[in-house]
Parts: sequence; structure tokens; C-alpha cells
Amino acid sequence: MSEPSRVVCPLCPLHCDDVVVNMDGSVQANGCEIVESTGSLMNRVARADKATLAQIAAGEQPIRVITSGVDLVAARQLVQWQSDGAIEVEIETDPSVQAIGTVTRRDGIVAATLSEVVTHADLVWLIGEVDPAWPRLEEKLRLESAGSSASVGKRQVKRWERWTADFAGRMHHAIEHPEANEEGSEFQTRANHFRDSQYAAIVIGPGAFDTDEAEMTAAMVARITRRRNESARCVCVTLDPAATLRSVHAWRTNESLSPMMSDSEVDSTPVIRLVGIGHRTSGDRSVDLQIGGHDPGVELVKAFLPASPWTNSMVIRGDGSVTLPLHVPDALPVESPTAIEQLKMVLTE
Repeated sequence: MSEPSRVVCPLCPLHCDDVVVNMDGSVQANGCEIVESTGSLMNRVARADKATLAQIAAGEQPIRVITSGVDLVAARQLVQWQSDGAIEVEIETDPSVQAIGTVTRRDGIVAATLSEVVTHADLVWLIGEVDPAWPRLEEKLRLESAGSSASVGKRQVKRWERWTADFAGRMHHAIEHPEANEEGSEFQTRANHFRDSQYAAIVIGPGAFDTDEAEMTAAMVARITRRRNESARCVCVTLDPAATLRSVHAWRTNESLSPMMSDSEVDSTPVIRLVGIGHRTSGDRSVDLQIGGHDPGVELVKAFLPASPWTNSMVIRGDGSVTLPLHVPDALPVESPTAIEQLKMVLTE
């Protein structure tokens, strides 16, 4: 009888390396809800007949493939198909994560790895839906014992659900001009903590900024970070689910991947969603075919094919710091097709 397997998680950009897969297919990762729902993905039922798949494959070329992120093997195949003109790959990403990435590529920023934050940071600001998107991040940063605003040892921790552009501007002004702060205000308190720190880390999660002003707010966060580095250390950290795909695409084409187009920009080209790293179900757009994940129903997906999240491959962690191996757990008795294998079947129909 198989023994439990200890593997790297393929589901979120944190890619924890201590996930246990039991011989019955159940998964354990210190209470992580994302990981523990993995077992049900293996038992999903296809909702797609051959005629529907053939119609999608025969549609206007290139077929649009949208994904939040994939492993190395899948990334290489997607980039090759795109180079061959069979598909057009787009990144389905959170606007806040996209915004901080855009600002970083345009203006530059001071970043850090998760291990550097754990080792050095005496102040951590968490902005956005950090816990729902990356349930074990605070555990890995050793912040799990702190409330919304508290200290862990000598480290100050503050959590915000969201920053607006106005809030970011006022926070920047409070940091730069302490004499102008209202006595006892939140801006004064947070600015004082920030100025007193020797190593501050600003963690940007999904939903950190209002969508309509995400890039403007991200630019202000980048400015706060850069200005602080004139006198002390300050870093900005996020986890990009598409880190592997972006890297492979850049290596192969020397170009950046495009973000997913809005509904108003979409024509009659078939759209296939490839569910991979860091996929979020809220607010999903309608597509012709979804491969992998949970079937959201006919209202959003015309056809559905299940896929195993487990694969033999590699990934770059979302902070871009390390490359980790992915393995199909020995404890799983049945090998199901991966999302990229299912997509290959559709494209060759």
C-alpha cells in the first residue's frame, strides 16, 4: 500500500513544499483551504461532447487561451503553440497584482524574497486579500499570531483591506511631512511606525487597490518604497501566479505577455480558460471551454473538461526567487490528464 507523499503545491504562487498527499487522495497543508479542496478536482465530470470540442478547434484562429499561470512544461508548450500561430496566450490576473507589475517594469522598485522579509523586516504592511489568495503566506512570514494591527516579537504588522489612490497619497504625505500630521490620526501613527523601522515590507495582495485607479495607487506605493530607501530599507513584495509563464515567454520571444482583454475587445474568436496556478473563481468571465478547476456551470462555461492539478514539472515561486520541482504524488493510484494534455487533445481534434 502506498505511503503518503510530500510534494510542492501546484495551486497557488506560494508553492509550499510541505504538502502531504495521503493514499486516499486527500491533501493536508496545515489547514490551507485551497490545497484541501484539491481531492475533489480529481473526480470532476466532463461536460463537453466531441462536436462542441471540434467546433472550438475549428473556430477562428488563433484561439485565445487565458490562464492565471501554469508550470514550466505547460508554459513551454503554450509559448510554442503561440509561436506557431495556433493560439494567443493572455494572462488572467488580478488588477492590483497586474498594476504593481506594470509599475515595476516601467519605473523599477525595490523588491525582496519571502525569506529576506522573514529574516530582516521589523515592519510589515499587508494590503489586499492576502489570506484568501495565499492562505499560508502569513504563516511563512511568521505573522499568523498577530491581529489586524499588532506586534510579533519586535515586528510591527498592519493589515488593510484596500488602499485608494487618495489614501496612498495621504500616507505618502504623512511619511514625508510628519509636522503636518493631525495629532493621533491613523496617518500619523502609521507614518511614525514606518519612519522608525529599519526594514519595512509592503505586501501587495489581490484586491489591494481599487480597479479603476490600481496603477495610480501602485505608482504611489512604489514611490513610498523608493523614497524610504534613501535612508533605510523598504521593499515591496507580491506573488505573481504567472511568474513561470512570463519568464518562459520572455526567454523565448523577448516580449511581455499581454493581460486578458476586456469584454468590449473580444470578437468571435473561441476562448479557452486553462485553470492553473492562483486561479480565482470570483468574477469569472464567460468562455467557450474551461479546462481544469471546478466547473462553474453553463452560465459561464459552455463546455468543461476536468484536469489533474498534479504534474511532473517545475515552477518559479511567485516572488521570483526560487525554482521548485512539481511531482505527481506517489500516493495517487490513477494518472489523470493535466490541463495542458487536455488542451492538446482539443487543439488536435
